[in-house]
Amino acid sequence: MSFPLILIRSLAVVAFLGTTGAEAVAQTKVKTATATPAPLKDGAFRRNGKVYRLQAGKASPLTASLRFSNGSTLLTSGTLVAKNGARQLLGEGKAVNMQGEVVIYRDDMMSAQAIERHDEVTTGAKPTVVEIPVTTNLAALGAELQRTNQRLEQLRQLTDLLAERATALATGTTPSPASGQRLQALSQQLRP
Repeated sequence: MSFPLILIRSLAVVAFLGTTGAEAVAQTKVKTATATPAPLKDGAFRRNGKVYRLQAGKASPLTASLRFSNGSTLLTSGTLVAKNGARQLLGEGKAVNMQGEVVIYRDDMMSAQAIERHDEVTTGAKPTVVEIPVTTNLAALGAELQRTNQRLEQLRQLTDLLAERATALATGTTPSPASGQRLQALSQQLRP
């Protein structure tokens, strides 16, 4: 074969490979980072007799010993070896968080957001939000409470005067003019 023929064939192969590579790149979707937190906390758990590692929300079989921040180590067999050498077999449905604490997988390894989503899907319940009033609102509430107490006292006085008047009319006596004036004054004060 001659050199020019080899060169032409090589260029043809490179051109062909270059175009197919570009098509493959064009078809590949770039994964973007999502802002949603991982539904599971990091650690390890035991299910159906097998030990799994949780990392970034993904579970995979535990293939190497895992060391925790408290110095304990989880072996691939599911045995948790404490810093002092004590051994404990990780029970079914149990988990070990990254602090080395044995916890219940279902309750303690899910993130707060995952628990909220699970509750919402299962029961339809939304998280309860409690708002505490700020101090400026407390000052306004104090003034409103004082006005309400004042109005309540006026209503009590009005009730007493009306009861006095009803008693006087029931016994056949005439109510005093002072109680009539006081009754009118209270009625005026209570109008909005």
